[in-house]
Amino acid sequence: MKTFAIIISFFTCTCTYAQEVKDTLFFNNGSVVIGKIKKVKLGIVTFDPDDAPDITVQLRKLKTIGGGNRVYRIETALHSLYFGTIMRHPRINTVYIKTLTDTITLDLELISVLNPLEREFVQRFSGTVGLGYTYTRSSGFGRLNYDINIRYISRKTEFTLSTSAIYTLYDSLFSRDKEDIYIKYNYYFLRNWFTTVFVAYQRNLELSLERRFQEGFGLGNKFLRSKHAYTFGRGGLVFNQERSTEDVQSGTLTEVFGQVEINLFRFEKPEISFSFAQTLYYSLSEKGRFRNDGSISVKWEVLKDFYLNFDPYNNYDSKPPVEGSPKFDYGIVFGISYKFY
Repeated sequence: MKTFAIIISFFTCTCTYAQEVKDTLFFNNGSVVIGKIKKVKLGIVTFDPDDAPDITVQLRKLKTIGGGNRVYRIETALHSLYFGTIMRHPRINTVYIKTLTDTITLDLELISVLNPLEREFVQRFSGTVGLGYTYTRSSGFGRLNYDINIRYISRKTEFTLSTSAIYTLYDSLFSRDKEDIYIKYNYYFLRNWFTTVFVAYQRNLELSLERRFQEGFGLGNKFLRSKHAYTFGRGGLVFNQERSTEDVQSGTLTEVFGQVEINLFRFEKPEISFSFAQTLYYSLSEKGRFRNDGSISVKWEVLKDFYLNFDPYNNYDSKPPVEGSPKFDYGIVFGISYKFY
């Protein structure tokens, strides 16, 4: 019986230890909120309190954070990267970051991006789903657009799937004007440095492009992070297979590419985010050919996790697949999107 009691006690302690300890926010005014950290991004923590809707809090309003045993991926404004748990610190606006090898003291407001490395595979996904539709009775035209972005993160990797399209409807006509599908995989091998591999599909009837398949790889760096912005750049090689609207196929074309993406955030009410991305391509297979793909995205939160979108885009090709076709395409997409965690 004594041996049995010891075994029961061991398993009881093990199960108790394995249970997830709740995260706790300690406010400067003495208030305490218990629940779960969903993310920290550029000065704002998104928190899921017990038995209450999600809240967002500016880090400068917190004394400290503690109590949890989950592991987080933490990027700082000092360009440091940590994997560890967060523990309460006695000093105001400060936390302990406990890694496998060390315990670091860190000012809360220096945390640029924090994401939990959830134990469950499904919980590591986040993203947005957007939809828009425009119709004018005078012309009889309707335009439908959608965009989906899904992100998966783990300790050293990031996986992104994004897809968008613009369709035109007119009586019995259905035109697939513009389509994009993009799959990207990043592996962080040294703090802010990462290798990148991607595949993509593009369609743009304005530039006489029926379809383009892309396969590329390269190197990137998150070279700027602050409380309200982060920026990264990457470059490398890309291989294209194109088919024009006149059914002319290009074979495999090689290009070098360079990309810059800037993200700005304002998390005070109303919450507004701004993203700017431009990619330049220079052909190694066709002399004198330059291409450019760009986008701007402005999102304004109108309800919890629901946003109004304003998304201009631009595309340029100095030598489009069909000679004499327009070289430049641009447009503005309006819609509403939902963010999920």
